[in-house]
Amino acid sequence: TYPLQTVNTRQQTNRDPKHEKRKLGTVAQMCKVVKHEGWARLYGGLTPSLVGTAASQGVYYYFYQIFRDKAEALAIEHKRKGIGDGTVGVFSSLVVAALSGCINVLLTIP
Repeated sequence: TYPLQTVNTRQQTNRDPKHEKRKLGTVAQMCKVVKHEGWARLYGGLTPSLVGTAASQGVYYYFYQIFRDKAEALAIEHKRKGIGDGTVGVFSSLVVAALSGCINVLLTIP
């Protein structure tokens, strides 16, 4: 899908009124890019995007696992006290995901 992202970005940033009276469609825009700049240009920017995604997902899942382990330990402790069944509930899972997402954003978005 990355070639579609490239074409979408070009269509959104094309602001030259003299350039073309009618907007090119997606397929026509892709053909134009391939013709003038080559196939590789459709994937321009893919490497930094992949690095950013890998870093972001790495941070998210690292903290998700830490918080999930703590939530599971807390659920087991509550079960020992006679509260609950020892499993992490939906609300706790949402809190774990939200906290992980917040830390991810704080650490990976400049």
